[in-house]
Amino acid sequence: MKVFDRGGEPVAAPTLLEESPPEHRVPVAGVREAVQRHRARGGGRAYTLLRWLGALVFASVLLGLVVTLVTGSSEAFRHSGLTFLWSGTWDDSRKVYGAGIFVVGTLVTTLLALLLAVPIGVGSAAYLSEMAPRRLSQPLSVLIDLIAAVPSIVVGLWGLLVLVPLFQHHVEPWLSRLPVLGRLVFAGPPLGSSLLLASVVLAVMILPTVVALSRTALSGVAVSEREAARALGATRWQVTRKAVIPGARSGIEAAVTLAMGRALGETIAVAMVIGNRFALPHSVSTTLLSPGATLGSAVINTFGEAAPGLQRSAVIAVVVYLFAISVAVNALGQILLRRRRRQAARLVTA
Repeated sequence: MKVFDRGGEPVAAPTLLEESPPEHRVPVAGVREAVQRHRARGGGRAYTLLRWLGALVFASVLLGLVVTLVTGSSEAFRHSGLTFLWSGTWDDSRKVYGAGIFVVGTLVTTLLALLLAVPIGVGSAAYLSEMAPRRLSQPLSVLIDLIAAVPSIVVGLWGLLVLVPLFQHHVEPWLSRLPVLGRLVFAGPPLGSSLLLASVVLAVMILPTVVALSRTALSGVAVSEREAARALGATRWQVTRKAVIPGARSGIEAAVTLAMGRALGETIAVAMVIGNRFALPHSVSTTLLSPGATLGSAVINTFGEAAPGLQRSAVIAVVVYLFAISVAVNALGQILLRRRRRQAARLVTA
């Protein structure tokens, strides 16, 4: 349709949007977004349904696991009562069962592994994050991630074939000859398989976790804190020690807590190097060089031979004990991680 102005000259015909009043005009971009939302509405409902279905499956599996463990361990707890949690005797012939000896082994190996791995891990993370050149930090970070991916059975086999002879013939005799610590801590015959060796293997296994999570926490410290320390004349090491590490304290705590959770639940590697003796050490001075057992290694060594009834129920009760400790430790780690994220969010919004 041709349109002419008052002088008789042709002009362009007005579009539909131009003919409509301004209050009734709809932006083209708004129409496009409405069409896209309408098309995506079906997919969003499918995603929501799939998400709730996955949550239901996970909750069902977890509930079934808890019910199975509680049902299987009920006979042992009825037989031994709460003394099962701290009793130091495990004797199948007398039907006396207590997880105290396994708790001692678990605590000793876990705490010693953390004592070895945490200083090295945090120091390595600080070096990679703050002081190492980029051409060196990137390959080392990839190497640490590869170490974290090594299966437990490989680490345990390495400990059995390499570390057990090394500790038996060289490390433990040298430790026993130390002037003061040899009598107080490292007394006892050198057997190779011991709580000390299991702690070293655990330290190797949790070290990548400590390094990776600590490095992430250090990288999350605000740049303004580094610049403020440098403005005061601090060296790079002083900036790392005085500003970066304290600023990442909650993240480092979470890294240590999650590493402790892995150390508590480790089974295969520990069972191959700890000696698996179900008895408490004769004295405190012989604890580290004595063979022992943890909650995880006790389960893997006794469940296959446990007879149905009270004996198998006692082994399942050890699993319940280990499961409860691991859940508590990992929950603590998640709480610390969330606190770290909230602190980082406050720094960003401030």
